[in-house]
Amino acid sequence: MNFTDTLKVQTSLSGGYDEDGNPIESISQWILFGKEKNSIIFPNEKAAKVSLNDGNEYVYSYVIIAKLKKELIPLIPKEGQKVHIHKSDGTIDKEMEVKGFVTLKSRYLKIWV
Repeated sequence: MNFTDTLKVQTSLSGGYDEDGNPIESISQWILFGKEKNSIIFPNEKAAKVSLNDGNEYVYSYVIIAKLKKELIPLIPKEGQKVHIHKSDGTIDKEMEVKGFVTLKSRYLKIWV
């Protein structure tokens, strides 16, 4: 497989409280999943559906295959979390919501958005 695309995961840093006890707002930021060109993005050209943990079937827009290493496990996006996908040829550059994910052979992550 030729990994040429980029996946970023949106994370939130909890704000907590300052030294005077005033609440600090949470900050969300985009974190690169692995390194540049760590993913492959495929469009759902046949309007295929995926069955998820809640028992429902969903039509997804894209499927993403990303290399998975032990240090990336805490960054795996959860259902409902936002990801930013960028196709190296410039045809896709957008923010999407994760519908579901699975790991494949402990080496790859498959995400439906």
